Amino acid sequence: MHNPAPNGADTASMAREGMRVVVGENEDGVVFELPSAAHADVAWMHNEHLPGAATPLEISIRDVRVRTLPDGFPDSIMVNGYGYGRGQITNAGAGPFDPSIVANWRAARMPAVDAVIAEYEAFDPASIAPGDWRTALAEPDVRFWLAFGGVHRDTVGQVLPAAARWLDLYAERFGDDSRDDALAMLAGFANESGRRTSALWNLSRIAATDSSVLDAVASGIVSTGDTAAAAAFRTGFQTLLEQFGSTTIMHLMDLPTWREDPAVPLSMIAAMAGTEPGGDPLVLEAHAIERRHVLEAELKRLEADGDPALPALREVLAVAQYLAPASEDHNLLCDQRMIAAARGRFLRVGAVLTARGLAAAGDVFYLTFDELVDWLEESRTVPAEVIAQRRTELARWRTVSPPTRLGAQSAVVPDAVVLRGTAGSAGVYRGRARVLASLEDAGSLEIGDVLVCPATAPEWTPYFSVIGALVSDVGGVLTHAAVVAREFGIPAVVGAAGATAVIPDGAFVTVDGSRGLVTVER
Repeated sequence: MHNPAPNGADTASMAREGMRVVVGENEDGVVFELPSAAHADVAWMHNEHLPGAATPLEISIRDVRVRTLPDGFPDSIMVNGYGYGRGQITNAGAGPFDPSIVANWRAARMPAVDAVIAEYEAFDPASIAPGDWRTALAEPDVRFWLAFGGVHRDTVGQVLPAAARWLDLYAERFGDDSRDDALAMLAGFANESGRRTSALWNLSRIAATDSSVLDAVASGIVSTGDTAAAAAFRTGFQTLLEQFGSTTIMHLMDLPTWREDPAVPLSMIAAMAGTEPGGDPLVLEAHAIERRHVLEAELKRLEADGDPALPALREVLAVAQYLAPASEDHNLLCDQRMIAAARGRFLRVGAVLTARGLAAAGDVFYLTFDELVDWLEESRTVPAEVIAQRRTELARWRTVSPPTRLGAQSAVVPDAVVLRGTAGSAGVYRGRARVLASLEDAGSLEIGDVLVCPATAPEWTPYFSVIGALVSDVGGVLTHAAVVAREFGIPAVVGAAGATAVIPDGAFVTVDGSRGLVTVER
Protein backbone atom coordinates (compact mmCIF):
# COMPACT_ATOMS: atom_id res chain seq x y z
CA MET A 1 0.00 0.00 0.00
CA HIS A 2 1.10 3.59 -0.49
CA ASN A 3 1.80 5.53 2.68
CA PRO A 4 2.82 9.11 1.88
CA ALA A 5 4.63 11.24 4.43
CA PRO A 6 3.04 14.56 5.36
CA ASN A 7 3.80 17.20 2.73
CA GLY A 8 6.95 19.09 3.59
CA ALA A 9 7.64 17.01 6.69
CA ASP A 10 11.21 17.18 8.00
CA THR A 11 11.50 13.84 9.73
CA ALA A 12 14.79 14.76 11.40
CA SER A 13 13.32 17.77 13.21
CA MET A 14 10.18 15.82 14.02
CA ALA A 15 12.31 13.17 15.67
CA ARG A 16 14.25 15.72 17.74
CA GLU A 17 11.40 17.93 18.85
CA GLY A 18 8.71 15.41 19.50
CA MET A 19 10.26 11.97 18.86
CA ARG A 20 7.41 11.48 16.44
CA VAL A 21 7.90 10.44 12.86
CA VAL A 22 4.65 9.98 11.00
CA VAL A 23 5.16 7.51 8.18
CA GLY A 24 1.63 6.43 7.48
CA GLU A 25 -1.63 8.22 6.88
CA ASN A 26 -4.60 6.10 7.70
CA GLU A 27 -7.69 6.46 9.80
CA ASP A 28 -5.78 6.96 13.05
CA GLY A 29 -2.28 7.79 11.80
CA VAL A 30 0.80 5.73 12.63
CA VAL A 31 3.47 7.39 14.73
CA PHE A 32 7.01 6.11 15.29
CA GLU A 33 8.15 7.41 18.68
CA LEU A 34 11.61 7.02 20.17
CA PRO A 35 11.92 5.84 23.79
CA SER A 36 13.18 9.23 25.04
CA ALA A 37 14.27 12.68 23.89
CA ALA A 38 17.92 11.66 24.32
CA HIS A 39 17.49 8.84 21.80
CA ALA A 40 16.95 11.46 19.11
CA ASP A 41 20.68 12.29 19.22
CA VAL A 42 21.55 8.79 18.01
CA ALA A 43 21.13 7.48 14.47
CA TRP A 44 18.91 4.38 14.46
CA MET A 45 18.84 2.25 11.30
CA HIS A 46 15.94 -0.06 10.47
CA ASN A 47 17.11 -3.67 10.69
CA GLU A 48 16.24 -5.15 7.31
CA HIS A 49 16.82 -8.65 8.68
CA LEU A 50 13.75 -8.21 10.89
CA PRO A 51 11.42 -6.72 8.29
CA GLY A 52 8.12 -7.30 10.12
CA ALA A 53 6.68 -5.80 13.30
CA ALA A 54 7.14 -8.22 16.19
CA THR A 55 4.66 -9.10 18.93
CA PRO A 56 5.04 -8.14 22.62
CA LEU A 57 6.25 -11.66 23.44
CA GLU A 58 8.92 -11.61 20.74
CA ILE A 59 10.06 -8.14 21.77
CA SER A 60 10.40 -9.07 25.43
CA ILE A 61 12.40 -12.19 24.50
CA ARG A 62 14.76 -10.10 22.36
CA ASP A 63 15.13 -7.40 25.01
CA VAL A 64 17.25 -9.67 27.23
CA ARG A 65 19.94 -9.68 24.51
CA VAL A 66 20.17 -5.91 24.13
CA ARG A 67 23.60 -4.54 25.06
CA THR A 68 24.34 -1.07 26.44
CA LEU A 69 27.18 0.61 24.56
CA PRO A 70 29.77 2.96 26.12
CA ASP A 71 27.72 6.06 25.28
CA GLY A 72 24.91 4.75 27.49
CA PHE A 73 22.52 3.88 24.69
CA PRO A 74 21.53 0.32 23.73
CA ASP A 75 22.78 -1.33 20.57
CA SER A 76 19.19 -1.74 19.36
CA ILE A 77 15.65 -0.62 20.07
CA MET A 78 12.17 -1.71 19.03
CA VAL A 79 9.72 0.91 17.78
CA ASN A 80 6.20 -0.20 16.87
CA GLY A 81 7.53 -3.72 16.80
CA TYR A 82 10.23 -2.90 14.22
CA GLY A 83 13.89 -3.38 15.06
CA TYR A 84 16.35 -0.49 14.81
CA GLY A 85 20.09 -0.90 15.30
CA ARG A 86 23.13 1.34 15.38
CA GLY A 87 25.30 -0.19 12.69
CA GLN A 88 25.28 -2.10 9.45
CA ILE A 89 25.71 -5.87 9.57
CA THR A 90 27.98 -5.72 6.54
CA ASN A 91 31.55 -4.89 7.53
CA ALA A 92 34.22 -4.46 4.88
CA GLY A 93 36.84 -6.02 7.12
CA ALA A 94 40.28 -7.06 6.00
CA GLY A 95 40.29 -10.74 6.84
CA PRO A 96 41.85 -13.14 7.25
CA PHE A 97 38.99 -15.25 5.96
CA ASP A 98 38.87 -18.98 6.45
CA PRO A 99 37.03 -20.89 3.68
CA SER A 100 36.93 -24.02 5.83
CA ILE A 101 34.72 -22.36 8.44
CA VAL A 102 31.94 -21.36 6.09
CA ALA A 103 32.32 -24.52 4.01
CA ASN A 104 31.81 -26.73 7.06
CA TRP A 105 29.25 -24.75 9.02
CA ARG A 106 26.54 -27.38 8.65
CA ALA A 107 28.65 -30.13 10.18
CA ALA A 108 29.90 -27.84 12.93
CA ARG A 109 26.69 -26.01 13.85
CA MET A 110 23.59 -27.91 12.73
CA PRO A 111 23.70 -30.53 15.52
CA ALA A 112 23.12 -27.76 18.08
CA VAL A 113 20.32 -26.29 15.94
CA ASP A 114 18.67 -29.68 15.56
CA ALA A 115 18.95 -30.27 19.31
CA VAL A 116 17.16 -27.00 20.10
CA ILE A 117 14.42 -27.79 17.60
CA ALA A 118 13.98 -31.26 19.09
CA GLU A 119 13.81 -29.76 22.57
CA TYR A 120 11.12 -27.29 21.52
CA GLU A 121 9.12 -29.95 19.74
CA ALA A 122 9.28 -32.27 22.75
CA PHE A 123 8.27 -29.54 25.22
CA ASP A 124 5.32 -30.76 27.27
CA PRO A 125 3.58 -28.07 29.35
CA ALA A 126 2.01 -30.78 31.52
CA SER A 127 5.48 -31.74 32.78
CA ILE A 128 6.23 -28.30 34.25
CA ALA A 129 5.79 -28.05 38.01
CA PRO A 130 4.49 -24.86 39.65
CA GLY A 131 7.31 -22.44 40.25
CA ASP A 132 9.39 -23.80 37.36
CA TRP A 133 7.78 -22.01 34.43
CA ARG A 134 10.27 -19.17 34.08
CA THR A 135 13.25 -21.52 34.05
CA ALA A 136 11.51 -24.09 31.82
CA LEU A 137 10.75 -21.45 29.20
CA ALA A 138 13.92 -19.37 29.46
CA GLU A 139 16.64 -22.04 29.54
CA PRO A 140 15.86 -23.52 26.10
CA ASP A 141 15.94 -19.98 24.72
CA VAL A 142 19.52 -19.60 25.96
CA ARG A 143 20.45 -22.66 23.94
CA PHE A 144 18.46 -21.22 21.00
CA TRP A 145 20.58 -18.06 20.93
CA LEU A 146 23.85 -19.94 21.40
CA ALA A 147 23.05 -22.15 18.41
CA PHE A 148 21.68 -19.21 16.42
CA GLY A 149 24.76 -17.09 17.12
CA GLY A 150 27.15 -19.87 16.21
CA VAL A 151 25.50 -20.42 12.84
CA HIS A 152 25.56 -16.73 12.01
CA ARG A 153 29.20 -16.32 13.00
CA ASP A 154 30.17 -19.19 10.71
CA THR A 155 28.04 -18.05 7.76
CA VAL A 156 27.25 -14.36 7.31
CA GLY A 157 29.93 -13.46 9.86
CA GLN A 158 32.53 -14.91 7.48
CA VAL A 159 30.96 -14.23 4.12
CA LEU A 160 29.71 -10.64 4.32
CA PRO A 161 33.09 -9.12 5.28
CA ALA A 162 34.80 -11.26 2.63
CA ALA A 163 32.31 -10.22 -0.06
CA ALA A 164 32.71 -6.55 0.82
CA ARG A 165 36.49 -6.94 0.71
CA TRP A 166 36.24 -8.75 -2.64
CA LEU A 167 34.32 -5.87 -4.19
CA ASP A 168 36.89 -3.37 -2.90
CA LEU A 169 39.87 -5.37 -4.15
CA TYR A 170 38.29 -6.00 -7.53
CA ALA A 171 37.53 -2.29 -8.00
CA GLU A 172 41.12 -1.42 -7.01
CA ARG A 173 42.46 -3.75 -9.67
CA PHE A 174 39.95 -3.30 -12.51
CA GLY A 175 38.30 0.05 -11.78
CA ASP A 176 34.92 1.13 -10.45
CA ASP A 177 33.23 0.34 -13.76
CA SER A 178 33.97 -3.36 -13.20
CA ARG A 179 31.48 -3.60 -10.34
CA ASP A 180 28.91 -5.65 -12.27
CA ASP A 181 31.54 -8.24 -13.15
CA ALA A 182 32.62 -8.49 -9.51
CA LEU A 183 29.03 -9.08 -8.44
CA ALA A 184 28.45 -11.60 -11.23
CA MET A 185 31.22 -13.75 -9.80
CA LEU A 186 29.20 -14.02 -6.57
CA ALA A 187 26.12 -15.34 -8.36
CA GLY A 188 25.04 -18.67 -9.82
CA PHE A 189 25.28 -20.95 -6.79
CA ALA A 190 22.65 -23.48 -5.72
CA ASN A 191 21.02 -22.77 -2.36
CA GLU A 192 18.00 -23.73 -0.26
CA SER A 193 15.90 -20.72 -1.29
CA GLY A 194 16.54 -21.57 -4.92
CA ARG A 195 15.54 -25.19 -4.36
CA ARG A 196 12.35 -24.05 -2.63
CA THR A 197 11.56 -21.71 -5.51
CA SER A 198 12.27 -24.46 -8.03
CA ALA A 199 9.84 -26.79 -6.20
CA LEU A 200 7.15 -24.09 -6.37
CA TRP A 201 7.92 -23.51 -10.03
CA ASN A 202 7.52 -27.19 -10.88
CA LEU A 203 4.15 -27.23 -9.12
CA SER A 204 3.11 -24.16 -11.10
CA ARG A 205 3.90 -26.02 -14.32
CA ILE A 206 1.59 -28.84 -13.24
CA ALA A 207 -1.16 -26.41 -12.30
CA ALA A 208 -0.84 -24.63 -15.64
CA THR A 209 -1.75 -27.84 -17.48
CA ASP A 210 -5.08 -28.40 -15.70
CA SER A 211 -7.62 -25.60 -15.28
CA SER A 212 -9.35 -27.31 -12.36
CA VAL A 213 -6.06 -27.60 -10.47
CA LEU A 214 -5.19 -23.99 -11.27
CA ASP A 215 -8.62 -22.75 -10.20
CA ALA A 216 -8.22 -24.56 -6.88
CA VAL A 217 -4.74 -23.13 -6.35
CA ALA A 218 -5.96 -19.63 -7.16
CA SER A 219 -8.65 -20.12 -4.50
CA GLY A 220 -6.03 -21.12 -1.95
CA ILE A 221 -6.78 -24.84 -1.82
CA VAL A 222 -5.23 -28.04 -3.12
CA SER A 223 -7.35 -29.74 -5.76
CA THR A 224 -9.14 -32.92 -4.73
CA GLY A 225 -9.79 -33.82 -8.36
CA ASP A 226 -9.10 -37.23 -9.83
CA THR A 227 -7.07 -36.13 -12.84
CA ALA A 228 -3.44 -37.13 -13.25
CA ALA A 229 -2.42 -33.48 -12.84
CA ALA A 230 -4.37 -33.18 -9.60
CA ALA A 231 -2.76 -36.31 -8.18
CA ALA A 232 0.72 -35.17 -9.22
CA PHE A 233 0.10 -31.75 -7.70
CA ARG A 234 -1.04 -33.22 -4.37
CA THR A 235 2.02 -35.44 -4.17
CA GLY A 236 4.37 -32.62 -5.11
CA PHE A 237 2.75 -30.18 -2.71
CA GLN A 238 3.01 -32.64 0.16
CA THR A 239 6.71 -33.07 -0.62
CA LEU A 240 7.10 -29.28 -0.66
CA LEU A 241 5.61 -29.00 2.83
CA GLU A 242 7.74 -31.85 4.12
CA GLN A 243 10.88 -30.09 2.90
CA PHE A 244 9.99 -26.45 3.40
CA GLY A 245 6.96 -26.42 5.69
CA SER A 246 8.86 -24.50 8.39
CA THR A 247 9.01 -21.43 6.17
CA THR A 248 7.79 -18.45 8.16
CA ILE A 249 6.19 -15.19 7.14
CA MET A 250 8.66 -12.35 7.68
CA HIS A 251 10.31 -14.30 10.55
CA LEU A 252 7.26 -13.51 12.72
CA MET A 253 6.40 -16.04 15.40
CA ASP A 254 2.69 -15.21 15.64
CA LEU A 255 1.99 -15.95 11.97
CA PRO A 256 1.46 -19.53 10.71
CA THR A 257 4.13 -21.41 8.82
CA TRP A 258 3.56 -22.89 5.38
CA ARG A 259 2.85 -26.25 7.00
CA GLU A 260 0.07 -24.76 9.14
CA ASP A 261 -1.43 -22.56 6.46
CA PRO A 262 -0.48 -23.33 2.84
CA ALA A 263 -2.21 -20.21 1.50
CA VAL A 264 1.12 -18.39 0.98
CA PRO A 265 2.88 -21.09 -1.10
CA LEU A 266 -0.33 -21.65 -3.06
CA SER A 267 -0.52 -17.94 -3.89
CA MET A 268 3.10 -18.10 -5.07
CA ILE A 269 2.31 -21.09 -7.27
CA ALA A 270 -0.71 -19.29 -8.71
CA ALA A 271 1.43 -16.26 -9.54
CA MET A 272 4.10 -18.40 -11.19
CA ALA A 273 1.59 -20.37 -13.26
CA GLY A 274 1.12 -17.46 -15.63
CA THR A 275 4.81 -16.88 -16.29
CA GLU A 276 6.72 -18.02 -19.33
CA PRO A 277 9.06 -21.05 -19.24
CA GLY A 278 12.04 -18.70 -19.19
CA GLY A 279 11.28 -17.97 -15.56
CA ASP A 280 12.43 -21.43 -14.49
CA PRO A 281 14.86 -20.82 -11.58
CA LEU A 282 17.19 -23.52 -12.88
CA VAL A 283 17.37 -21.82 -16.30
CA LEU A 284 18.14 -18.47 -14.65
CA GLU A 285 20.74 -20.13 -12.45
CA ALA A 286 22.37 -21.66 -15.53
CA HIS A 287 22.72 -18.21 -17.13
CA ALA A 288 24.39 -16.87 -13.98
CA ILE A 289 26.74 -19.87 -13.84
CA GLU A 290 27.73 -19.41 -17.47
CA ARG A 291 28.67 -15.76 -17.00
CA ARG A 292 30.54 -16.49 -13.78
CA HIS A 293 32.60 -19.21 -15.44
CA VAL A 294 33.65 -16.85 -18.22
CA LEU A 295 34.79 -14.22 -15.71
CA GLU A 296 36.56 -16.77 -13.53
CA ALA A 297 38.45 -18.08 -16.56
CA GLU A 298 39.73 -14.57 -17.24
CA LEU A 299 40.96 -14.28 -13.63
CA LYS A 300 42.81 -17.57 -13.96
CA ARG A 301 44.41 -16.37 -17.20
CA LEU A 302 45.59 -13.14 -15.57
CA GLU A 303 46.95 -15.04 -12.59
CA ALA A 304 48.82 -17.41 -14.91
CA ASP A 305 50.31 -14.36 -16.63
CA GLY A 306 51.74 -13.24 -13.29
CA ASP A 307 49.29 -10.48 -12.30
CA PRO A 308 50.44 -9.68 -8.72
CA ALA A 309 46.96 -8.66 -7.52
CA LEU A 310 45.29 -11.96 -8.39
CA PRO A 311 46.42 -14.26 -5.55
CA ALA A 312 44.89 -11.98 -2.90
CA LEU A 313 41.75 -11.54 -4.99
CA ARG A 314 41.21 -15.26 -5.44
CA GLU A 315 41.83 -15.95 -1.74
CA VAL A 316 39.05 -13.58 -0.71
CA LEU A 317 36.80 -14.76 -3.54
CA ALA A 318 36.99 -18.32 -2.15
CA VAL A 319 34.94 -17.14 0.85
CA ALA A 320 32.89 -14.44 -0.88
CA GLN A 321 31.41 -16.96 -3.30
CA TYR A 322 29.54 -18.57 -0.43
CA LEU A 323 27.41 -15.40 -0.30
CA ALA A 324 24.15 -16.82 -1.67
CA PRO A 325 24.48 -20.35 -0.23
CA ALA A 326 25.45 -19.14 3.24
CA SER A 327 22.85 -16.36 3.30
CA GLU A 328 19.95 -18.44 2.03
CA ASP A 329 20.83 -21.84 3.50
CA HIS A 330 21.41 -20.71 7.07
CA ASN A 331 18.17 -18.75 7.00
CA LEU A 332 16.01 -21.73 6.14
CA LEU A 333 17.91 -24.47 7.97
CA CYS A 334 18.50 -22.47 11.13
CA ASP A 335 16.41 -19.30 11.46
CA GLN A 336 13.08 -20.40 10.07
CA ARG A 337 13.14 -23.94 11.44
CA MET A 338 14.00 -22.66 14.92
CA ILE A 339 11.38 -19.92 14.82
CA ALA A 340 8.75 -22.43 13.69
CA ALA A 341 9.66 -24.80 16.53
CA ALA A 342 9.61 -21.97 19.07
CA ARG A 343 6.18 -20.94 17.77
CA GLY A 344 4.86 -24.46 18.29
CA ARG A 345 6.11 -24.50 21.87
CA PHE A 346 4.45 -21.18 22.72
CA LEU A 347 1.19 -22.28 21.12
CA ARG A 348 1.16 -25.32 23.41
CA VAL A 349 1.76 -23.03 26.39
CA GLY A 350 -1.02 -20.77 25.12
CA ALA A 351 -3.33 -23.78 25.02
CA VAL A 352 -2.69 -24.27 28.73
CA LEU A 353 -3.80 -20.70 29.39
CA THR A 354 -7.03 -21.12 27.43
CA ALA A 355 -8.25 -23.16 30.40
CA ARG A 356 -7.32 -20.21 32.63
CA GLY A 357 -9.03 -17.43 30.74
CA LEU A 358 -6.97 -16.76 27.60
CA ALA A 359 -9.36 -16.48 24.67
CA ALA A 360 -7.18 -18.37 22.17
CA ALA A 361 -3.80 -20.08 22.22
CA GLY A 362 -2.45 -17.61 19.65
CA ASP A 363 -3.12 -14.72 22.04
CA VAL A 364 -0.04 -15.84 23.96
CA PHE A 365 2.07 -13.79 21.54
CA TYR A 366 0.35 -10.61 22.75
CA LEU A 367 1.67 -11.11 26.29
CA THR A 368 5.12 -10.09 27.43
CA PHE A 369 7.33 -12.86 28.79
CA ASP A 370 6.82 -11.66 32.37
CA GLU A 371 3.05 -11.50 31.88
CA LEU A 372 3.10 -15.03 30.49
CA VAL A 373 5.00 -16.39 33.49
CA ASP A 374 2.81 -14.48 35.96
CA TRP A 375 -0.32 -15.93 34.34
CA LEU A 376 1.08 -19.45 34.45
CA GLU A 377 2.36 -19.21 38.02
CA GLU A 378 -0.07 -16.87 39.74
CA SER A 379 -3.09 -16.73 37.40
CA ARG A 380 -2.43 -13.01 37.09
CA THR A 381 -4.39 -12.45 33.91
CA VAL A 382 -4.08 -9.76 31.28
CA PRO A 383 -7.51 -8.32 30.40
CA ALA A 384 -8.95 -9.46 27.09
CA GLU A 385 -9.44 -5.85 26.02
CA VAL A 386 -5.71 -5.19 26.49
CA ILE A 387 -4.81 -8.17 24.32
CA ALA A 388 -7.34 -7.08 21.69
CA GLN A 389 -5.91 -3.56 21.71
CA ARG A 390 -2.38 -4.89 21.23
CA ARG A 391 -3.52 -7.11 18.37
CA THR A 392 -5.27 -4.20 16.64
CA GLU A 393 -2.29 -1.93 17.18
CA LEU A 394 0.16 -4.45 15.75
CA ALA A 395 -2.05 -5.06 12.71
CA ARG A 396 -2.06 -1.31 12.07
CA TRP A 397 1.72 -1.06 12.41
CA ARG A 398 2.12 -3.81 9.84
CA THR A 399 0.22 -1.82 7.23
CA VAL A 400 2.98 0.80 6.90
CA SER A 401 6.58 0.77 5.84
CA PRO A 402 8.81 1.73 8.79
CA PRO A 403 11.12 4.75 8.42
CA THR A 404 14.58 3.82 7.18
CA ARG A 405 16.19 5.87 9.95
CA LEU A 406 15.09 7.45 13.20
CA GLY A 407 16.79 10.03 15.40
CA ALA A 408 19.96 11.79 14.23
CA GLN A 409 20.30 11.91 10.46
CA SER A 410 16.74 10.74 10.02
CA ALA A 411 15.83 10.22 6.41
CA VAL A 412 13.97 13.11 4.84
CA VAL A 413 11.59 11.59 2.34
CA PRO A 414 12.63 13.05 -1.01
CA ASP A 415 10.08 14.97 -3.03
CA ALA A 416 11.49 14.02 -6.40
CA VAL A 417 10.72 11.87 -9.39
CA VAL A 418 14.19 10.31 -9.38
CA LEU A 419 15.36 8.31 -6.38
CA ARG A 420 18.95 7.28 -5.84
CA GLY A 421 19.91 4.09 -4.03
CA THR A 422 22.51 1.37 -4.32
CA ALA A 423 22.93 -0.46 -7.60
CA GLY A 424 22.00 -3.97 -6.46
CA SER A 425 21.55 -5.91 -9.70
CA ALA A 426 22.38 -4.72 -13.20
CA GLY A 427 19.88 -3.93 -15.94
CA VAL A 428 17.13 -1.46 -16.76
CA TYR A 429 13.42 -2.24 -16.51
CA ARG A 430 10.22 -0.21 -16.80
CA GLY A 431 7.02 -1.46 -15.22
CA ARG A 432 4.15 -0.85 -12.83
CA ALA A 433 5.13 -0.34 -9.20
CA ARG A 434 3.46 -2.47 -6.58
CA VAL A 435 4.19 -0.92 -3.18
CA LEU A 436 3.93 -3.53 -0.42
CA ALA A 437 4.47 -3.20 3.30
CA SER A 438 4.79 -6.92 3.95
CA LEU A 439 4.85 -10.37 2.41
CA GLU A 440 1.20 -10.84 3.40
CA ASP A 441 0.29 -8.36 0.65
CA ALA A 442 2.38 -10.08 -2.02
CA GLY A 443 -0.57 -11.98 -3.43
CA SER A 444 -1.44 -8.79 -5.34
CA LEU A 445 1.77 -9.02 -7.39
CA GLU A 446 1.26 -9.62 -11.09
CA ILE A 447 3.72 -10.80 -13.70
CA GLY A 448 6.18 -8.05 -14.59
CA ASP A 449 5.39 -5.77 -11.63
CA VAL A 450 8.15 -3.77 -9.97
CA LEU A 451 8.18 -4.78 -6.31
CA VAL A 452 8.69 -1.78 -4.02
CA CYS A 453 9.06 -2.73 -0.36
CA PRO A 454 10.94 -1.85 2.84
CA ALA A 455 13.21 -4.92 2.55
CA THR A 456 12.99 -8.57 1.61
CA ALA A 457 13.76 -11.79 3.44
CA PRO A 458 14.27 -15.27 1.94
CA GLU A 459 10.53 -15.93 2.19
CA TRP A 460 10.08 -13.41 -0.65
CA THR A 461 12.38 -15.33 -3.01
CA PRO A 462 9.73 -17.19 -5.07
CA TYR A 463 8.19 -13.89 -6.14
CA PHE A 464 11.47 -12.92 -7.80
CA SER A 465 10.48 -15.25 -10.63
CA VAL A 466 7.32 -13.17 -11.14
CA ILE A 467 8.46 -9.55 -10.81
CA GLY A 468 10.37 -7.56 -13.39
CA ALA A 469 12.51 -5.51 -10.99
CA LEU A 470 12.87 -4.62 -7.33
CA VAL A 471 13.26 -1.43 -5.28
CA SER A 472 13.77 -1.46 -1.50
CA ASP A 473 13.96 1.24 1.16
CA VAL A 474 16.95 -0.32 2.89
CA GLY A 475 19.74 -2.71 2.04
CA GLY A 476 23.10 -2.87 0.41
CA VAL A 477 24.76 -4.66 -2.44
CA LEU A 478 25.36 -7.75 -0.29
CA THR A 479 21.96 -8.03 1.33
CA HIS A 480 19.20 -10.48 0.48
CA ALA A 481 17.27 -8.39 -2.04
CA ALA A 482 20.36 -7.65 -4.12
CA VAL A 483 21.79 -11.16 -3.88
CA VAL A 484 18.59 -12.84 -5.03
CA ALA A 485 17.88 -10.27 -7.73
CA ARG A 486 21.26 -11.08 -9.26
CA GLU A 487 20.50 -14.80 -9.08
CA PHE A 488 17.25 -14.20 -10.98
CA GLY A 489 18.80 -11.71 -13.40
CA ILE A 490 16.38 -8.85 -12.63
CA PRO A 491 17.36 -5.20 -12.06
CA ALA A 492 17.34 -4.03 -8.45
CA VAL A 493 17.95 -0.76 -6.63
CA VAL A 494 18.30 -1.24 -2.89
CA GLY A 495 18.73 1.28 -0.07
CA ALA A 496 16.53 3.82 -1.90
CA ALA A 497 15.43 5.60 1.28
CA GLY A 498 11.82 6.72 1.14
CA ALA A 499 10.94 4.65 -1.92
CA THR A 500 7.81 3.15 -0.36
CA ALA A 501 6.64 6.64 0.64
CA VAL A 502 7.47 8.46 -2.59
CA ILE A 503 6.47 5.92 -5.24
CA PRO A 504 2.69 5.74 -5.67
CA ASP A 505 1.26 2.25 -5.89
CA GLY A 506 0.44 1.61 -9.54
CA ALA A 507 2.77 4.28 -10.93
CA PHE A 508 5.13 3.34 -13.73
CA VAL A 509 8.80 3.42 -12.81
CA THR A 510 12.09 2.77 -14.55
CA VAL A 511 14.59 0.85 -12.44
CA ASP A 512 18.23 1.27 -13.44
CA GLY A 513 19.98 -1.42 -11.43
CA SER A 514 23.37 -0.55 -12.89
CA ARG A 515 23.36 3.08 -11.76
CA GLY A 516 21.15 2.78 -8.68
CA LEU A 517 18.43 5.09 -10.02
CA VAL A 518 14.64 4.82 -9.95
CA THR A 519 12.66 7.20 -12.15
CA VAL A 520 9.01 7.70 -11.22
CA GLU A 521 6.53 8.75 -13.90
CA ARG A 522 3.94 11.23 -12.69
